[in-house]
Amino acid sequence: MPAKLYSISLTGLTPELIEVESDISRGLSSFKVVGLGDTSVQESKERVRSAIKNSEFTYPIQKKIINLAPAELRKTGSNFDLPIAAALLAASKQIPIQPFTNGVVIGELSLNGTVKPIKGILPITNFAKQKGFKKIFLPKSNQHEASLVEGIKIYPIESLKQLAEFCQGKTSITPKEGARPFITPQATPQNETLLSSIYGLESAKRALIIAAAGGHSTILRGQPGTGKTVLARAFKSLLPPLSIDEAMEVTSLYSIAVGHQTLMTNRPFREVHHTASRIAITGGGANLKPGEITLAHKGVLFLDEITEFPRYVLEVLRQPLEDGFITISRAKSSAKYPCDFLLLAAMNNCPCGNLNAHSPRTNRRTNRCKCTPKQIQRYQNKLSGPLMDRIDLSIETPSISIKNFLTQEEKEEDQEVKTQIIKARKIQEARYSKIEPTKNAALQARQIKSLLSITAKAKQTLNKASEKLELSNRGYLKVIKVAQTITDLDQRSKINEEDILEAVQYRPKLKS
Repeated sequence: MPAKLYSISLTGLTPELIEVESDISRGLSSFKVVGLGDTSVQESKERVRSAIKNSEFTYPIQKKIINLAPAELRKTGSNFDLPIAAALLAASKQIPIQPFTNGVVIGELSLNGTVKPIKGILPITNFAKQKGFKKIFLPKSNQHEASLVEGIKIYPIESLKQLAEFCQGKTSITPKEGARPFITPQATPQNETLLSSIYGLESAKRALIIAAAGGHSTILRGQPGTGKTVLARAFKSLLPPLSIDEAMEVTSLYSIAVGHQTLMTNRPFREVHHTASRIAITGGGANLKPGEITLAHKGVLFLDEITEFPRYVLEVLRQPLEDGFITISRAKSSAKYPCDFLLLAAMNNCPCGNLNAHSPRTNRRTNRCKCTPKQIQRYQNKLSGPLMDRIDLSIETPSISIKNFLTQEEKEEDQEVKTQIIKARKIQEARYSKIEPTKNAALQARQIKSLLSITAKAKQTLNKASEKLELSNRGYLKVIKVAQTITDLDQRSKINEEDILEAVQYRPKLKS
């Protein structure tokens, strides 16, 4: 009589329910796993054989078949080791199948029968709960991550022998009840760069505060050594904490990608080197995996020296910046990855970095640019017009004199600024409580028209600026979004003329 239990497979970020059926019949000793399993699934036969023997159970010497259904769905990974071993023991009458009723089994086996941790346990556990299962048998090392899902009993398993003896009634396993987590404020790490520790650059700081409050993509431009990179790294300290739902979503992504074990409460900040490949940034590969833009979901993707990235790599960011997701299609499979990220970039204005450079003391041009107009054009053309049009804020970081740096007192303004940003985010969440976006940067045209309030004088100023600067339709809307964030920071209800004027000055100007 075949034995059947349930497990879960991950295809990209999508969990799928899998039936693990085991049948033992007369015939020459053989072991087949059918159901479109990849190499790691086929290799499970050897791990299961050794694990059963080393757990002091009898390995059946008859003809053995494991069917992973549905058969048309490709299965990957070593997560099926434990359910295959349990199904074989049940089919050979060494353990009863009843303890697995209304439950899911998942885990990788070592040769001595111990159960090893797996990736993606948080989305797997959540999917099991959504499918109506009441319990899940999983590796003990994954129990804390799985316990973030409420409404399901978690049975932590250390070894195949422990699971088998539990089914036989020889030992007991105390299930752990999952509970919905809550976010606790985290102290700022001692090595984290703070905005207050940066000397000068007040206008750039102001723009970064606006970017953090509204989720606006930003580019920092200026001479080498003016503080672009340190400003970008200080931006991390301005980000508001994740909400509960956002934290669960981000932790699920990291659970699949790197096997994360604890709830993430801080927004991701992914700093990518310009040698990164297109697949590393967008995701993909032979076995589909999320890329850096997905790992930056609900956080920041920082591209330092963005003009050193190949243009074809940068161009793939255009659609994800607009849509908040990316679909990776391959011959054998496809996957849709979320990537609602804030793009933060830094660049020089020319190859030598001294285009329009001025002395911070005399305000006279210094370190004259040695680049030819053709070199400057080629350098700036690495950022295409459509990509720059998707940038909300362009910030020039001027050279400043630091002769008073050692005597300047540091302002304790970070907590005050972060509180202001959090208040602005809460205003946005309340305004957009009945629609999908929760931040100004993600608004669509029809939502801007129906939800935002702008004075007549501000509209007139915006239209004049649009004509003079030849703003695209997207640029026009982005000015309104940035102006709304400025309004939210000041806790006002209507966008006024001053908000529009400040927002307009942040529009990207690639040519100098």
